Amino acid sequence: MPAILLSQGRITAIQCTAFADTVQIVFVATDTIREYHRPEVTAGKAIVRFPNMQFADTARLSGCKGVTVSTTQIRTFAVARCDVGSFEAVSIKRSGPFRVIVQFTGTSVQTHAVAGTTTAPPRQTAAWELDVVVLDPGHGGKDVGAKGVNGVYEKDVTLSIAKQLRDLIQKELPKTKVVMTRDDDTFIELYKRTQIANEARGKLFVSIHCNSMPTIPNPAHGCETYILRPGRNADAAGVAERENASIQLEQNTGKYSQLDADRLIVATMAQHSFVRFSEEFASLLQRNVSAKTGLHNRGVNQAGFYVLVGASMPNVLFETAFLSNPSDAEYISSAKGQQQLAQAMLTAITSYANFYRKSIDKTH
Repeated sequence: MPAILLSQGRITAIQCTAFADTVQIVFVATDTIREYHRPEVTAGKAIVRFPNMQFADTARLSGCKGVTVSTTQIRTFAVARCDVGSFEAVSIKRSGPFRVIVQFTGTSVQTHAVAGTTTAPPRQTAAWELDVVVLDPGHGGKDVGAKGVNGVYEKDVTLSIAKQLRDLIQKELPKTKVVMTRDDDTFIELYKRTQIANEARGKLFVSIHCNSMPTIPNPAHGCETYILRPGRNADAAGVAERENASIQLEQNTGKYSQLDADRLIVATMAQHSFVRFSEEFASLLQRNVSAKTGLHNRGVNQAGFYVLVGASMPNVLFETAFLSNPSDAEYISSAKGQQQLAQAMLTAITSYANFYRKSIDKTH
């Protein structure tokens, strides 16, 4: 089975905070932490097990003095042994899909405060801010994507829109980091795109594409957004097949050989914890783009896009418009059209950030 489907998630950081008589140890992952075991106290130390997870080389404790966390791998379990000295009670709770907090109460402030000081409890909602957005301009390099009726290449249109959107986000949402899977005419393998997103600890992955029909010119027109699920109709399956064809340009296509319908269902289930966020952003994207650009709203659809399989965060694939349609192609090739698309996408991201924050606040 391909590693990109069922590979273990990675815990990449371990952070410690001390305040009053409490110590918090936060485990941060690039992938959703779907399960954890209650701490087992042995010889005064708390042992925490994370099924189907592993510790990255970067997972080293930071933030406290007098606290140690040793990590090891036991079969498919990432195991952490936490030593905070004496304590009265220990508990564990989730703080978003990528963070788990182990809290010790009844500890010694003098022992655990950083540099002899006491810090206030961190705002838990900070973990839920939309602080990293990953933009994925489809295709690139030797993979030109679709060719428009006007001669433009999909790879150039998607990169231009992504760059403009990046600049808008940096201007309007300065606290949000933007990561690009490519910022020039470079060929990036499909599986590496979500790998980049996961390593950047992205909170939203947006793969930007241009649609096209096999026969051109073609009357099909408008924008549509896809989430990862097995396709419900022939049109959606056809779009996925065209986008997935990029793997033929990769050196090793074997990693995709087992991505049949059954394995795709497994991959979809792996994203269950954040699928409602993907659906919400897809809906916001469709409404805003259609309203602000006048492009026909083809709705939110689902299909088996390989580029979305490995994502450990809410994710969508956005088909901006049809390069096989003369009117659509002219619009998305123009400076005005690309600017309007980027602006509409920014509005959708801003609205989604508010939804994301409010949704998470309800869990605390």
